Amino acid sequence: MYTLREDLNGLRLTAPGSTDVWVVFEGRRHRVVSPAVYQALFTSPDDLVFSEEIPTITMGPELNEGTCLVRGIGAHAIFLLTGHAPTVRKYHVPTYESFSDFGFNEKAVIDVPPLLLDAVELAGELTSALDGTRRAPAAEAEA
Repeated sequence: MYTLREDLNGLRLTAPGSTDVWVVFEGRRHRVVSPAVYQALFTSPDDLVFSEEIPTITMGPELNEGTCLVRGIGAHAIFLLTGHAPTVRKYHVPTYESFSDFGFNEKAVIDVPPLLLDAVELAGELTSALDGTRRAPAAEAEA
C-alpha cells in the first residue's frame, strides 16, 4: 500500500545502503536519476534524510536528465522544470523558504527567455512541509 506523505514535502530521502535519492513533493517521492541531476539542483548531500519508509510513499515522475531550476529573464519567480517532450512540467517554488527547505542551489538557477516558460504548463507548487506550516497561520488570519 502506497501513501501520500505531504508531511515529507521538501525532504531528500535515501535508504541506508542505497545510492538512490528521492525528493518528496506533492506527497510523492521523485527519484533523482543521476548525480548530474542532483548537482544541477541541490547545494550538497548534507541534508539527506535516511528512511526505511521510502517504498511505502506513492511514487511520482522521476527527475530526469535535463531537470533544472529556471526563472524568466528579469523575473523573480523560480521553477523546477522536468519531464520529457511532450510532457515537460514546471513547478513553481513560491517562497525563498521553500527553496531553502528543499536545499536548492541558488547558483544553479538558469535565466531563460520568459517565452520558454510560458510554453510549459504549470504542474503545481513546490511548498515544503515546513514552509506550509509557517504559512498556515497567515492564511488563517486572512480568512
